[in-house]
Amino acid sequence: MKMTKSKISEWLKKRKWDILFFGILGLIVFVPQVRMPVMSTVQRVLARTPKELAPEQQKSIQTFDWVLTDLENKITNLSESRGKVTIINLWATWCPPCVAEMPSLQKLYDHYGEQLDYYFVSHEDPETVARFMKSKNYTFPVYLPVNTPPAQFHSNSLPTTYVIDKNEKIVMKEVGAHNWFSESFRKKIDELLKK
Repeated sequence: MKMTKSKISEWLKKRKWDILFFGILGLIVFVPQVRMPVMSTVQRVLARTPKELAPEQQKSIQTFDWVLTDLENKITNLSESRGKVTIINLWATWCPPCVAEMPSLQKLYDHYGEQLDYYFVSHEDPETVARFMKSKNYTFPVYLPVNTPPAQFHSNSLPTTYVIDKNEKIVMKEVGAHNWFSESFRKKIDELLKK
């Protein structure tokens, strides 16, 4: 049976979403440079708002002794953040969900500045992290671990983000991409800062 232009047009209209899906899938599979932007964009669209842990799940931090170095080799220790509202984000430049949530984390950093302590921790080569930060114009503080983190910050998944209150309890622990600049999250941060 011969297809006419109108039948082809009708067939394309019926299957436009299938064609779009397979086109994006083809780009992801066959064009490596496109993989990260497409995957991180999808993750960003699907990102949820972080949720507070139930009170019985909020664990006190046993030790704050975690030595880190920034990209200029300046040593710091997590213990400097005792008694402060602190955000710890474990991430990597090659991780699409990590890349997806970074814009919201940068907005959070820009909005709250020094009211919060931030530790964006990557195990990657410092030059790789510095190139990534520069290419994205991110200004939040990035650290590399010098020693093993406290047991409560061990995670096999990236990104993993912890929010610690002034009483040194983990009040939020989220794995995967989240919207860290949502209105409800900012309200929670405001509450934690007032306590």
